[in-house]
Amino acid sequence: MDPQRRVRSSALLAILSLALVLSASPLLAQTTLIPKSDVWTYLDDGSDQGTAWTAIGFDDSSWSSDQAPLGYGGDEAATVISFGLDFNNKHTTTWFRYEFNVVDPSIFDFLLLKLRRDDGAVVFLNGTEIFSSNLPAVVDYQTFAGNTIVGAEEYAFFSAAVDVGLLVAGSNVLAIEVHQRSLSSSDLSFDAALFADDKEMLTRGPYLQLGTTTSMNIRWRSHVDTLGRVSYGTSPGSLTNVIDDGILTNKHEVTISGLTPGSTWYYSVGTPNDVLAGDDLGHVFTTAPLPGTIQPVRIWAIGDSGEATSNAAAVRDAYLNFTGATPTDVWLMLGDNAYDDGSGPQYQAAVFDTYPGLLAKYPVLATRGNHDKNLSLYYDLFTLPSAGELGGLPSGTESYYSFDYANIHFICLDSEGGIPLMGGAMWTWADADLSATDQEWIIAFWHHPPYTKGSHDSDSEGELVLMRTQFLPMLEDHGVDLVLNGHSHSYERSYLLDGHYGNSVSLLPSNLIDDGDGNPSGDGAYEKGIGAHEGTIYCVAGSSSKITSTNGLNHPAMVYATLTLGSLVIDVDDEELRVRFLNDNGVVMDDVLIRHHDSWSDLGNALAGTPGEPALDGRGPLLADTFVALDLVNALPSAAAVLVAGFSAVNVPFKSGILVPSPDALFAGLLTDASGEISLASTWPAGIPLGATTYFQYWISDPGAIVFFSASNGMAAEAQ
Repeated sequence: MDPQRRVRSSALLAILSLALVLSASPLLAQTTLIPKSDVWTYLDDGSDQGTAWTAIGFDDSSWSSDQAPLGYGGDEAATVISFGLDFNNKHTTTWFRYEFNVVDPSIFDFLLLKLRRDDGAVVFLNGTEIFSSNLPAVVDYQTFAGNTIVGAEEYAFFSAAVDVGLLVAGSNVLAIEVHQRSLSSSDLSFDAALFADDKEMLTRGPYLQLGTTTSMNIRWRSHVDTLGRVSYGTSPGSLTNVIDDGILTNKHEVTISGLTPGSTWYYSVGTPNDVLAGDDLGHVFTTAPLPGTIQPVRIWAIGDSGEATSNAAAVRDAYLNFTGATPTDVWLMLGDNAYDDGSGPQYQAAVFDTYPGLLAKYPVLATRGNHDKNLSLYYDLFTLPSAGELGGLPSGTESYYSFDYANIHFICLDSEGGIPLMGGAMWTWADADLSATDQEWIIAFWHHPPYTKGSHDSDSEGELVLMRTQFLPMLEDHGVDLVLNGHSHSYERSYLLDGHYGNSVSLLPSNLIDDGDGNPSGDGAYEKGIGAHEGTIYCVAGSSSKITSTNGLNHPAMVYATLTLGSLVIDVDDEELRVRFLNDNGVVMDDVLIRHHDSWSDLGNALAGTPGEPALDGRGPLLADTFVALDLVNALPSAAAVLVAGFSAVNVPFKSGILVPSPDALFAGLLTDASGEISLASTWPAGIPLGATTYFQYWISDPGAIVFFSASNGMAAEAQ
């Protein structure tokens, strides 16, 4: 055989697939023989190095040395290397070597290689080929890689089990050749690491999925086939409960069940003989509270996060610094979770290598975008509540689903999986699901935004237009409060909107339930009732790893837009929902607060108001010949409690501190003592005939006022 050419043998493949047994040696901590981002020796002149360069003792003193990642053409290389003198005639192959010392290889039972390569690579340990990626069976220095590597796969680390018997006492060498896809290939990237242990090692996870009120799904991958075990308990060091999966595999999935709602558990994963990860503060979860529970809830939403670059890491770290000790109760991914087409290596880089600490503590719930193209892989990686496991109506598919957390109902739609039409399967299910929920808040999320002028245009693009025209009327009929999307690589946030289903130029002032900015430090919070057409906030949050804009960021439905990397931090506390856009530097760039006010037929609770803003929003209808009285108790007797009420023959929107449009009649009463009653019967507007259905709104200007309704003569009080 030509010494410059090599053919991978069946013996090598057998080595790589060998099922290794557990060692009886003493327990060791995992040993890093070669760390990531370390200094490598390399040759970047495009020459033919034959085979001698892979062996121990090869003289590489004339080669260069520098820190990985090494490469060119990208923005993530720590060291830029040469591709030659001609951009369109680059070197096909670049050579890398790393020498390391092992005192006693007999203490190790397992070796794990991690390799980052763009485009293809062959790996040798002490002159023996141990791994190849994206290259044909027969290779020489002019062989091109099989495929062009793009997107998150450029940053992915491939894992491979290595025959530990190839290690020798003393000096060892890992040698790697990286091949380009073509002479005009735009970039090259390389890094590698080597780990040794006396037990199996993890290549993914553990990561959490499908957290219910009484259970949690835990998944992980080991570098060789093993039996899996999860241990769990109420504190680290006391994991007294054990579940074995009983399956010899490298893909493990165990569900812990029989837990109590809102309880916190620590866990570990491994084998019946060894703990591979966990039993510490970083491996912990809390079961969901019962639906309807009133408690603070933090939600983190990221969109188009799948680049796996330093941009995504900066957005992640900004959130971690912002949230601090506050846990993430609900974590949403808004699609395009792994660029460029949702392959396994791209998901490894963009999800599992980017968010390992978060995934070990919080189950993520995803919707798919246009770049999540590998459907079988997508549904294999995520366990989503198709059967109503987390509350909501079962959908029978992981493409769209709903769930409850505390007093919030979430509904996930699939804007990518076909034509979303009114009356179709998804529309019919969503209509039924939203009809069935009685949660305080409703949050909807999917990938394609109904309103955007970012890197996409909602006036002209099919999925965006269809979601707006076909689904928004139904969602607003059911009182959806907040809609979250990605797709456009920017951040855009709407006014409190209702009833706008056409192109951007057709937006009318009447579609703005509130034309303020909703910022508690600006124009003030949006005040809205519960129910149909009370107003919805639409957020485009597709800038969690990349930013691009081609359409001006000037959609008239948007009160705020910016071409900035970031994510959404959403806090819900009883009748308040707050949305903040947090940029990659940890700065809150947009802040909007929504307050719910019960309809007047549901009064009896006490609320504190803010001077100049409504303490409560009461709304009809009622019959005009009905006696209506307001009983007020003033918690601040030294201050005047001013009641302002309006009556109208039509159901009109309520804006913060304003009855809009001007009602047919206004009533104002001044209460200065500690308690009293104001009757509206004597001030009934003459322009509204007796017996007609009449709509009523009011607010109290005193922040200490406590308001109660009383009525007689069989008043019909239906919430609007």
